[in-house]
Amino acid sequence: MKRPLKYIFSTYLALLPLLVSGQAIDSVSAKPKISFDIALDYGKILTLPSGFEKKMEITAGITIKDKLQIIGELGYGQLTPDKAIKNGSYESSGIYYRAGLAYGGEIVPKNYLALGFMYGTSNFEDQGTIIIESEVWADNLIDFHHPGLTATWYEIILISERQMNDRIFLGSKFRLRKLLNFNNDYEPEVYSIPGYGRTFDNSIPAFNLFVKYRLKL
Repeated sequence: MKRPLKYIFSTYLALLPLLVSGQAIDSVSAKPKISFDIALDYGKILTLPSGFEKKMEITAGITIKDKLQIIGELGYGQLTPDKAIKNGSYESSGIYYRAGLAYGGEIVPKNYLALGFMYGTSNFEDQGTIIIESEVWADNLIDFHHPGLTATWYEIILISERQMNDRIFLGSKFRLRKLLNFNNDYEPEVYSIPGYGRTFDNSIPAFNLFVKYRLKL
């Protein structure tokens, strides 16, 4: 997954001169300001009819001088991937949290770009049924349940936002996740982690769409 990470940094570095020039102007004309932001990931709402997953995620944060973002995220995920178990069913569900920082600025009027780092943790459980089929005997059903699971990871994020008016922003967030700590010594193995993704992928790209409301303090 080196290529997505290289793309994130090359994009940010290419636009860095625009961010620096914008900061020089702001340092002369703008007064220090702080805003409180709350955002909803509407992309996850759009995927609800698929039946593959049920997710909700909200973001709250503080933005300082339209440059530094202090971000906190809270979400819930219920995943039921069809391919997790060939003969049977699988479900993973739980709550996840992320916290981090991002720094950027206005690259063109009303368009913002920021690069950041986040730390994530998930508290969840998984459960399911394995069906062992037989042509002679009745099918054997094996139920399993792994409660109290915890996983941690970090993310490199690239945030793009468009200011619609004084209060409303539409944006997207590209993430590159790297699993830090999860001991998958279970039978069967845990397939997916809410907030992160599949356990057998140590690096996972992800994309979010959000609408944000800003309150200037």
